[in-house]
Amino acid sequence: MALNNISFVLGQGGLGRPLPGEDHISALIFYTTGPMPTGFSTTSAIRQFLSLADAESAGILNDYNDETAATATYQVTAVGNSGDAVTITVADPYHGSVVLGNYTQAVGDTSPANVAAKIAAAINANTSSTGYSAIVSTATVTIKARPGLGLAINSGTPLSVSLSNGATITGELTQFSGGMGSKQAVWHYHISEYFRIQPQGNLYVGIFGVPNTYSFSEIAAVQNFAGGKLRQVGIYKDSAAFAPADVTAIHNQCAALTATHKEVIALYAADISGVTDLTSLGDLSPLNANYCSAVISQDGAAVGSRLFAACGKSITTLGALLGAVSLANVSESIAWPAKFNISDGTECDTIAFANGKLLADATINDNLLTLLHNNRYIFMRKFVGVAGSYFNDNSTSSATTSDYAYISDNRTIQKATRGVYTALVPALNSPITLNSNGTIADYTAAYFQTQAEEPLAQMVRDGDLSDYSVAVNPAQNVLGTSKITITVSLLPKGTARNIVVNIGFNVTIN
Repeated sequence: MALNNISFVLGQGGLGRPLPGEDHISALIFYTTGPMPTGFSTTSAIRQFLSLADAESAGILNDYNDETAATATYQVTAVGNSGDAVTITVADPYHGSVVLGNYTQAVGDTSPANVAAKIAAAINANTSSTGYSAIVSTATVTIKARPGLGLAINSGTPLSVSLSNGATITGELTQFSGGMGSKQAVWHYHISEYFRIQPQGNLYVGIFGVPNTYSFSEIAAVQNFAGGKLRQVGIYKDSAAFAPADVTAIHNQCAALTATHKEVIALYAADISGVTDLTSLGDLSPLNANYCSAVISQDGAAVGSRLFAACGKSITTLGALLGAVSLANVSESIAWPAKFNISDGTECDTIAFANGKLLADATINDNLLTLLHNNRYIFMRKFVGVAGSYFNDNSTSSATTSDYAYISDNRTIQKATRGVYTALVPALNSPITLNSNGTIADYTAAYFQTQAEEPLAQMVRDGDLSDYSVAVNPAQNVLGTSKITITVSLLPKGTARNIVVNIGFNVTIN
């Protein structure tokens, strides 16, 4: 045993010091029909946060203030006799058997209303420890479930009333119903997960009304609010089921922004809680929607799992995925185990799919995982003998043969186009000096080449590219077209998606 000591664990990200560059700038989009957090309104639907504390200051909290708590009732029908004892107990989904209150009939408790009031008082005396509370109306005690349970306590018979031996108190018990989970707690979760993975993140959050038809025009709204600085955006659609058509619509929104030099990639998470057969989600590879990736994984035993039970909707790992993309260099795969362990030992350590099915379930086998992988979905996986949880890949909704089959491909090309665009804007409408034979003068061609090369050289230094080349053909007909064409070729970084080891015994070792 080590000597007694005082030790310190140094935190990271508390100062909110900004990262260099803009590759990490991200956004989350949520939809609601309910109340907005205090820092938001229908006319002020987008905010920028540099920490979870910033989001909490804007009213996005996990205090379940927008939750509809489940309620149960106990109507006293006979008062019994002095000394009769009543115990109200609940089988809490996470805390096991919890005694809500104990009441013993006393002299003077001569009416059902008296007894009901005493039972409610006994329950409320323990609220600080149980979270459950009660109100009374005439002879009926209405018991309110503790915050955070939502619809998780709506089913079954968790509430029970037990009487002491020989007691003659009677009543009618009605089980919990009506609970609905907190949407704001889910938003808080995804924001928290983003900053857990990327402590120095820069996150825009947009909260919008649920549309009649999802066009995902909100992506453009948030990108324009951010001045075109967003690099990746997560869309959380819990009000309607997952639809491949959404993937195409999201891609089209990103493509339109790309055409106006506001390049961005998107991560899509929607409700698959009603999907029992994951193969029915379909194949995303024919969509050619390389600006959009779909995530279908979820925490299986911690906060994400409890939110799933409380809300009855897929929670997913959208926040953690967005954080991983934000943390990654543009050329890196977020499936790289050495850098991207998505588990902190509790959250996301037990893996599930977003329909609640655990990765360890007997119905989840390698054939299914391979199919989902080939169908271009992003989910979490485990490696035998290695602690942690990891994403299977960084696939986009496009064929594996596409040059833009992976998130890293798209982030790399978008960073290159942004850099070259910014470098060449000063040269727009500039004069082109020609040689006597009509070709572009060497020094003029060199100027354009040098301008385009500068941001690409920086990407090589940053480890985002392996190499590049820039060429300007001097024989272009600039006078006839008023256009100069620059050819840029990029050599990206490779990804070791598979490692093959030839191993065996030998009689000698050379």
